[in-house]
Formats: sequence, C-alpha cells, structure tokens
Amino acid sequence: MPARSRATLPRPCPAGSGLVPRTGRTGISRGGRRTRPMMHPYPEGFMSKQLRTPRGRSTGGRPAADAPSAAAPADSNAQLLAEVKRGDGKVDGPMGRVFQRVLGITEGGADMAFTRDQLQRYLDQDLQLAEGEWFRGKKLSGVADALMKQLDTDGDGKVSWTEFRAFEKQTLATVAPGAGGSRAEVERAADARFGEIDENGDGRLTYDELFARTRGELPRGTDHKDLIAQLAARIALDAVDVDQRNQPVKKRALDRNEWKKGAGDMAD
Repeated sequence: MPARSRATLPRPCPAGSGLVPRTGRTGISRGGRRTRPMMHPYPEGFMSKQLRTPRGRSTGGRPAADAPSAAAPADSNAQLLAEVKRGDGKVDGPMGRVFQRVLGITEGGADMAFTRDQLQRYLDQDLQLAEGEWFRGKKLSGVADALMKQLDTDGDGKVSWTEFRAFEKQTLATVAPGAGGSRAEVERAADARFGEIDENGDGRLTYDELFARTRGELPRGTDHKDLIAQLAARIALDAVDVDQRNQPVKKRALDRNEWKKGAGDMAD
C-alpha cells in the first residue's frame, strides 16, 4: 500500500480577525430550512506544521502554494485575550468544565495550567479524536501542538485558565455563529442554529448531525476537513453536555435547552 501523503492546509484567516466567514452563500437544508453561513470555528494558524506538507510540495508531488505560518501571530492572540469578558478568574461555564477535564480535576483550577501532554491525553481519552483512523497518533500529536501554539500566548509551555478562556469565542462560533450582544441575543442565535442542525426534527442534536453540518460549512478547499470538524463537534458536545458524561462523546446528544443554555453561559 503506497504511503499516504499529507495535504497542504488552507491559507490563514485575515490577520487579527480571529474568525473567517464561510465562502459561499446561504442555502436550503434537506428539511427546507434556510441556512446561514457559519464562522470558521478555529482562528488563524490553527493547524501546525505537523499536519502540513512541506513548503513547495503538494500531495501529488506538484508545486504547491506557500503554506501558512504554523503559529498564530502575536497580535491575533493578544486580541483574543483582550476579548475575554469575565475578570474574576473563576473557572466556570461550559469551557470551564472542559478546562477542568483537561487538568483531570472536578472543581477549581483557577491557579492551575495544563501542559501539552495533558491536552493530548484529553484529545485521546476524553474526546476520542480520530478514533480508528490511520496515523491516529500523529494526528493527535499535531492537533495538540497546534492548539498549544494558539493558546499558550505567553510561551511558558502551559495554558492557564485566562489563556484558555480565549478559546470560548471559537466554540461559541460553532454553537451560535454570528451571535453577539446580550445573552438573550446569543440564545436566539443558538436556538436558530439548533433548528438548522437538527435535520430530522427530533429535538436532539447528535454528534453525527453536528459533525456533518460543521464539515459541510468549512470553506471550499479546506484540507483536513474531517479532523477540524471532529474537533469542533466533539469540543462543543463535551462543553455543553451536562448529563451524559458517562457516555462516549460520539454517543451523546443535546436537547434544545442544553444547547441554548450552553451558548448563553459561554457569552456571559
């Protein structure tokens, strides 16, 4: 079996924006509902060189366009940190629960920080990212490296709660894309988003529904779509879910109230 080559990644987002609107227009879902463009759930520099083709090479050996920088610009990270709203340092809300799970604790953590190895363990054991896939170890390592480069803004090799809270914006973009302003406005956007993803109308969002919609709304030409959509869907489920922690992420489901409340808590 021939060796599988690595694909080049899409060009980075506009500097300082943090998010990239999906290219393309609104469409109609299978259920007849109008959909809205989704914001790309991860900011500039998300993927690291571990998941990129070397500069000047494409997957078929042909010359390729220059690959994006592996690390996010410092001004982009500074902007994300500047947008953190809560200032009391308390570890709370959906992303607080994720932060604690990365650390392996159940409460507190405001004075703690996680390492790259703890993050990779969370991706592996809690999220079961890329389960059953070829080269899973390399994918987990590459995603862990990429996230550390994005989140570790002071370069000390660890991610504190203050640094991690900047990640809320990207997760909120998955749960309530385009939302802003008051909690009520965020919850309305999340409610509309729930209706778009819940294709079968059963009032519950499954992993498969969230993954399929996220993947389908990534910009055309994005490489590693499966991996990016997996990460966005699994973190959103793990952050918002409060009553199915004993189930693997792929087997969990969220009702409308959970989804709306999770979005509102992230926006507070």
